[in-house]
Amino acid sequence: MNTKTDLDYHRGHVALGIAGFGTYAPKKTVSAEQLAKEANIPVERLTLGIGFDQIHVADETEHPFDMGLHAAKEALDDAGIKGEDIDLVIFVSAGDYDYRFWCPSSAIVRALGCHHAYSFEVRNGCAGGNLACNIVGGLMDRDPSIQTALVICSDTLSKVVSTKVEGCHPLLYFGDGAAAVVLKKNHPRYQFLSFAEHTDGELSDLLRVDIGGTRFPAGPNIEDWNKNYSQVDPVQFAALINKVYLKEYISVIELAVKRSRHKVSDMNYIVMNQIKKTLRNDILDAIQLPHDHTYISLIEFGHIGPADAFFSMALAHRKGLLPEGELAIIATSGLGFSWAASVVRC
Repeated sequence: MNTKTDLDYHRGHVALGIAGFGTYAPKKTVSAEQLAKEANIPVERLTLGIGFDQIHVADETEHPFDMGLHAAKEALDDAGIKGEDIDLVIFVSAGDYDYRFWCPSSAIVRALGCHHAYSFEVRNGCAGGNLACNIVGGLMDRDPSIQTALVICSDTLSKVVSTKVEGCHPLLYFGDGAAAVVLKKNHPRYQFLSFAEHTDGELSDLLRVDIGGTRFPAGPNIEDWNKNYSQVDPVQFAALINKVYLKEYISVIELAVKRSRHKVSDMNYIVMNQIKKTLRNDILDAIQLPHDHTYISLIEFGHIGPADAFFSMALAHRKGLLPEGELAIIATSGLGFSWAASVVRC
């Protein structure tokens, strides 16, 4: 156990910590068995290969804004504050918002009554929430009026895949959900000590949805509606996992730890975006953490985008798996392809 907080080194001049957690998952679930049946593939490819039993799927009334608002209200209650206490709101998504050309963070400001807050959106794939928390630290460093911030991650990623499209099959663990955190300047719990990040631009087109952008606007002239879903080449996807993903993931973790002026051996826990279990175990082995020193929400919730890390962190916090004073890693990756890691003092 490493609890020598007097030795902690905060990059920048501001110490910020997580004061409240919120989560939201739709009630409707779809089992791996049902997904496999619809896709006409062996269920073991999903349950054993990827490692999930079901996903949660939003109904027609649950959109990224609605789910994010639910999670935000829970985070405010957990922190013991009201919307008027928030100085900054960041809304994070990897997929679509409720509408095009729209600002969901501003709608959150209105819904919660954050009367003097500034708001904006962050998009960095599934690494966006991790990035957003560190952006908060930078803004607190520059603007002394920002004392309390709200970061919301919310997505309906189940809508960007289809069981009927073969190229979507490696992504059938995409589900829907939201997580939110309240960040306060000088809060003693879950203090962010350091951050590291990297992007491999050669992988920029690995994951994308063609229809709906300026190159292929949605309309009656679309001939191949399968392009309305995110698809991957299984061979190229496997090459990413085997040759690049693990190396980059470990690299940003090691750099974040180095920047915190601690050692990898000082780390006690890791929360991360939810990835196939063999890869998760490879990461834990590489940093020499026991396999039970992470929270696995994948089995029940699938992969819910940038909400993954803070959704699983909230569940770990509620179960007492993150003892106060211990050091932990928040490690994430996102389409692009980007990797990011933070070191926090629990």
